[in-house]
Amino acid sequence: MQIKFEGQEHQIDANTLINVLIHYQTVITEANKELSGGAMTIELRVNAIEKGSFIIDVSVVESLLKQVFSKDSIEYLAALAAVIGGVYKAYKKLKGKPADNEEEKAAISIEDKKSKSTIIINKTIVNVYNQRSTREAISKSIEASDADPTVTGLSVNVDDKLTPITFKKEEFHDYIYSDFDSEALMPDEQTEVVETVLTIIGLNFELGSRWQFMFNGFKIPMIVKDGALMQKIDEGERFGKGDAIRVKLKIVKRYNHQYKAYENKSYKIVEFMEHILAPSQKELF
Repeated sequence: MQIKFEGQEHQIDANTLINVLIHYQTVITEANKELSGGAMTIELRVNAIEKGSFIIDVSVVESLLKQVFSKDSIEYLAALAAVIGGVYKAYKKLKGKPADNEEEKAAISIEDKKSKSTIIINKTIVNVYNQRSTREAISKSIEASDADPTVTGLSVNVDDKLTPITFKKEEFHDYIYSDFDSEALMPDEQTEVVETVLTIIGLNFELGSRWQFMFNGFKIPMIVKDGALMQKIDEGERFGKGDAIRVKLKIVKRYNHQYKAYENKSYKIVEFMEHILAPSQKELF
């Protein structure tokens, strides 16, 4: 199983690599839970990077070491890799949107290896893909790659005999999915709306681009869609780094069963209230 960062440089930002691997592991974890029903435990191990290349060879190894080379273990890992590949193919076809109806599920069907004329809708792939955490992970890995100017593409390959699933730099924005807030909440999710002040640390006025804010001491990315705020921008009001905005912020939280607590997963401005200019710096002399 391989991840490949395409580019002309011989280095890559460590944050890009770390972020993409974390999100890749999320996809593997969700696939493993769905495929094994929690009966199998896996680990993600990253082999040495090939010299002069951005290829990272990823091995998924069953934790029960005595069974690593057993027939059942090898067959399971092959099945897991196939599901992960199917999920990435599904994401590329549906661009992060959930497969809600039969037509959308059919769009991520696979060919039967024994009879290529027979099309199979793999329920495991559909179920893993439809998990919001899976689609968020893939979207965020593409977003991390897009933020790195040295990366010109991102590829995932789970089988040397198959064509890698590739996302090109010029397509990245099309594959950064941002409509999770419009989807129905999952059973382990809850929302909270708070009135708060967000400090702007990064902004981009291109359609579909993300702004960066400081919220409670943490950096958070967000696609700004609020009508009142966009109207201010269209009217010519100037926003800059260090400015702040008073807003009502919707926070989607998901229950983490490992830590037995809710953690913030996504943010959306539901009401823009005030633009606060950055304080002018006083001269030292």
